[in-house]
Formats: sequence, structure tokens, C-alpha cells
Amino acid sequence: MPEVSVVILNLNGGDLTREAIKSALDQRGVDLEVIVVDNGSSDGSREKLAAEFKGRIRMIENQSNLGFSPANNQGFEAAQGDWVCLLNNDAVADPLWLKHSLERARSGRKVGMVVPRILRHYDREQLDGIGVGFWLDGLSRAKHRGERDSRRLDRETALIPSGCAGMFSKKMLDQLKGFDPDFFIYSEDTDLGIRAHLSGWESRFEPKAIVYHRYSKTTAIKSGYSTFKLYQVERNRLWILFRYYPLYLILISPATSLIRLIYQALQAFPGTDRESSALPVLSGGLALLKAFWDAFLSLPRQLQIRKKWMNSTAAKQAVSRLIRDRYIPLKEVSRLD
Repeated sequence: MPEVSVVILNLNGGDLTREAIKSALDQRGVDLEVIVVDNGSSDGSREKLAAEFKGRIRMIENQSNLGFSPANNQGFEAAQGDWVCLLNNDAVADPLWLKHSLERARSGRKVGMVVPRILRHYDREQLDGIGVGFWLDGLSRAKHRGERDSRRLDRETALIPSGCAGMFSKKMLDQLKGFDPDFFIYSEDTDLGIRAHLSGWESRFEPKAIVYHRYSKTTAIKSGYSTFKLYQVERNRLWILFRYYPLYLILISPATSLIRLIYQALQAFPGTDRESSALPVLSGGLALLKAFWDAFLSLPRQLQIRKKWMNSTAAKQAVSRLIRDRYIPLKEVSRLD
């Protein structure tokens, strides 16, 4: 039986997915299996990967795109290892990523998650992120993204792994039923991490476990921050807000969201300091309105989930500490990337 199962999701990934698989198979000092979940690829990558890595990977084939969360849950369920690692197909892992992660995972009985150090693929002195951080209105994103890498961060407390890469206890995933499939993509890692934290599972940061990430390579389009991503991010952050955030932050969220959106709107106009072109104003506004509308239509369901998880003073205090300890400044959280 493998010690670790690595789950990689492919959707028309081509050479990106191939590199991710190869980096997983090249891991040293760990008995592992690699599970590739193909989410309805139409570019021939599924067939090419199955042929190239025949006998070295397990392939789960979907006929259509089920979304990030449901497809990865398929990998979680199929995993035979005591530990399950996510690796985005636009990322490659250092050969000792799993060895160092596994050592940290075994450092405590209730450790359920291990956070790696994720660096930019094309600038390996720059951080892509260390775990997930929070803004006041429910928005979450990788903490320290864009900062220069520094050993001062080795003692960072990273309570929630990013969906890009991380190690999870199979026992924990089974208990919590993996990602909530409501989250098609984005914020699913935040939701799982909060539920794990409230269930008594611990998270550890392992600075020697390194992954290199081509951020948003699989979801970005040529126009930059897509309307699809805007819709998913804004709707899902409202779900996080309604499910877990303290009441006072929910009440002031219209103001905190407005401030953030103004900052983001300033970046959406041509001529600002961005690597990609601007998000179309009309389609972006419509995507935003649709996200708000759909989030509020689902409010009864979100409140049912809140009742399940936020039913004690201890739970409310735990989430408040989590938001405070992993707070991300406005300038960082409002970046359109």
C-alpha cells in the first residue's frame, strides 16, 4: 500500500499536466501512487497521458467537466494512501516535497494538513503563497503571494493549505467528505480548512516542502482576470462569509466589499500597472451582479450549514482567531490575478 496518494486534475492540460505527473513520479524517499482525474478533456491529452504513463498512474475518466471540487473528491475516494496530496496540473513539485511533507505530517497525532512553500515557477525567489489568508468580507487567497521568499517565514503558522498543493490526512478527508461539491472552483480549500479546524484537526507548515506554481495558468484567459473567475470567486466568498464569519463582519461586509471592489476596479482599467489587459467593464459588472444574486438565493442553505458548524462560542472564537491570524491587507487581497 502506498504511503501517499497524489491527485492531479487534468482538463485539456497537455504538457502542463505531463510535467506535473512527472514531478510527482520523481519524488524520492516515499512510496506513492499517482491518480490523474481527467475532467472531460477534448484535446487528446487524456489518451496521450494514459499511453505515456501506462502502468505508472491510475486514471479516472469523466465525460464532462465536473468542476475542481467534485473531480478531486473522486481522487480522494480512490486514494489508497494514509495521506493524500493535491498537486495542480499547472505546478511542479521539488523531488523532496512529499518526503518533507510526510515527516511533518507524522509530527502530531491530530495533524490533518501540511502546507508547503509554493514559489512562482518563473521566478523562484518569489512566493506564490504560504497557505490561505482572509479579508474581512469572506474573500480568501494565498497569503504572502508576490513577496520575495525569506527564511523569516519558516515559522509561519499556515492553518489552511491552498488548493494548489497540500497534504491531507485520508482519515480527515473521509470524515469531512472532502471538498464541498457546491464549490465548483475557488474557496473550496478555505471551506475544507475551516471545517477541519473546527473538527479538531491541526495544520502544519513545512518550509522544506516546495512546489513551483504557474499561477492561474489553467483558468486564466488572454484577457486576464476572466468573468468566469470573477463570478466564482465573488459568489463563493459570500458563501464563506455566510457560513463562518462573525456576525459583526457580516454586517459590515457591504462596506468592506465596496472598498475592496473599488481598489479592484481601479486595476481593471487600461493603463494600470498590470501584466494583462483589462477585464471588460460591462461583462465584469454583470458577472458580479450574478454572483451576488446567486449567493443570496442560496442563503437558506448557507444558514443551515452555519447552524451545523457555528453552533458554539468556541467555534465562533476559533474562526475569529483564524481570520485575525491569517489576515491579508487590502492592497494584497485586491490584486486582480
